[in-house]
Amino acid sequence: MESRIKSRNYYREGFLHLFIICVIAITSPAWGFPPPPSEDVPKTFLLKGKEVALNGLKNPFKNASKENIKKGGILYTQHCFFCHGDLLDGNGLFGKSFFPPPADFTRLDSILSRPQAYTFWRIMKGGKGLPVKYEPWDSAMPAWEDTLSAKDVWKIITYIYEVAGERHIKPGKQAPPSQERGEQVYMQKCAYCHGDKGKGDGPAADYSMPQPRNLTKGHIKLRSTSFGKIPTDADLLHAINLGMRGTTMPGWKHLPENDRKSLVIYIKSLSKKFKKFEKRGKTHKILKVSKQPVLTEESVARGKELFMMHCSGCHGVEGRGDGVTTQRIIDYSSNAIWPRNLSQPWTFRRGSSREDLFKTLRTGLSTTAMPKFSPRVFSDEQIWDITSFVTTLPQPVKPKTENHIQAKKVAGKISDDLNASMWKEAPTSFIPLGGQLQTKPKSYFPTVRNLIVQAVHNDKEIAFYIHWDDPSLDPALKKFTEVIESPTPPLPESLQGHEPEEKLEPITPEHPDALAVQFPIN
Repeated sequence: MESRIKSRNYYREGFLHLFIICVIAITSPAWGFPPPPSEDVPKTFLLKGKEVALNGLKNPFKNASKENIKKGGILYTQHCFFCHGDLLDGNGLFGKSFFPPPADFTRLDSILSRPQAYTFWRIMKGGKGLPVKYEPWDSAMPAWEDTLSAKDVWKIITYIYEVAGERHIKPGKQAPPSQERGEQVYMQKCAYCHGDKGKGDGPAADYSMPQPRNLTKGHIKLRSTSFGKIPTDADLLHAINLGMRGTTMPGWKHLPENDRKSLVIYIKSLSKKFKKFEKRGKTHKILKVSKQPVLTEESVARGKELFMMHCSGCHGVEGRGDGVTTQRIIDYSSNAIWPRNLSQPWTFRRGSSREDLFKTLRTGLSTTAMPKFSPRVFSDEQIWDITSFVTTLPQPVKPKTENHIQAKKVAGKISDDLNASMWKEAPTSFIPLGGQLQTKPKSYFPTVRNLIVQAVHNDKEIAFYIHWDDPSLDPALKKFTEVIESPTPPLPESLQGHEPEEKLEPITPEHPDALAVQFPIN
């Protein structure tokens, strides 16, 4: 197999690589697979060199105490929730990055209908432990036998069966909302991330970015109140119901209504600010959203000028979160809250409508570098103009994720000119990326969250055009190719940030950004 690799610089979307690879035969793997039926489940399996009989396996914590369930929950958050999610429904932060997707434990036809010994086997052996006809690459599930002890796995299983099973129990008559009930629900559902005292230091905190909210401070990002002000009860309930998209915080709308209202009461008890607010007889000043004007070309043009002057320093000239000031306000190796990539509206925490953007601009995002755009400085018309421009940056909806890449057949030689019609007409595939969680050292927080892939072939060659957004500069790439960074925003000198006394040099990683394209051999 001959391979020719050519590189292009593309400051807008990270770095572009064009691969032209000659292949003899290409087949598509079967991505989905049904779980093995009982006749295909092995009677015995090797566990750390010892043969174990499935029928003889019993969960020592089957009738576990609340303490053991909690320990299982802690282990689950440390090892499982990135893929399977806080709600155990397969919708973890990286859940959409795998084919097939992680198992939804809440379904009655999932492991809930299987003996716990079956689940022990699947966790210990992972995808590679499946029977031969269930190909290992069909599942990204790692084997945990060298990472977790048998007791730890049984505790995780106890937690999964207990919590997933609760979803199928019809709630009885609901007592009125109370702080006492709120504390019970909080300890069962929220403390794993936010901590027993609400300080954002739960066992999942080290595995979350951004980290869980410190509820003792009385702040949340999305509010109807002004920057730095405490939220209303409705704001807190909204956060509980919908969660925070793009983070490990799920929505809890499936909980009984009075449980969610009880959570609001309890969360308010964790911060002194709410008591002081009530004691002083204060009332909330709620943001008023003016009538939304019609989106026009003139509004977009005015919004672009305002965006370049006031927003591009962080968000970048094309809204891709790669502004020149970004490296001064965040550290990619720490608990960073990065400027939003405005070309991907499906990641917007509040939502991507013009009204959502108006609210975010007017209220700012408390505890982040995103300030409020005060009415004393910006008129409503100017705010609407900025929202008009921002809506022109992205494609309107998240591209559909496919489990295969469709290559367009072309006649003659494949062109490496990306303006050629063959590339403009080639189908686009959206490939979400997750962290590297299977082997050590693990990578929980990739800066690149998806790839855009196009492919063409002429029966003899196949070529891939792959590009992505990357707000971080990879210095190691300069050893291999010319790197073009995003241009400096056209800010007036009076508004430009001061250069730091000590210039921050990005740490050069051991390996530069790289891609591998793997073909199955049949």
